[in-house]
Amino acid sequence: MGVFSATVSISNLEGGDQAEATALVDTGASDSMFPASLLERLHVRPRSQVDYVLADGSEVSYGRGQARIVIDNRDGICPVIFGPEGADNCLIGATTLQILMFSVDSTNETLVATTRGRLGYGGNL
Repeated sequence: MGVFSATVSISNLEGGDQAEATALVDTGASDSMFPASLLERLHVRPRSQVDYVLADGSEVSYGRGQARIVIDNRDGICPVIFGPEGADNCLIGATTLQILMFSVDSTNETLVATTRGRLGYGGNL
């Protein structure tokens, strides 16, 4: 898959102050990540501490909370990681893509809005 970025707007759950960032689309990441100082400035608070495995196999622990995320006029409440400082530490993970109902067109390096969700089981429960 190619590497590309998208513009994202982040705010707290009440939708107060918001910030815009350019974030790397990373379907290999479960959660979205933004610098801790940005999330704190927006009054987003960590609710838990979560361990993550990086691509090189090393492990890190970050705060995890929830923020309102908007991409291309689609918004939702999404898990966010309180990551290290730096503009290059903004990424959009798979959970956010699923919540906002986007698929990834890796050939054209774009997000594609979808209109259908997925259910893993199609039979009678």
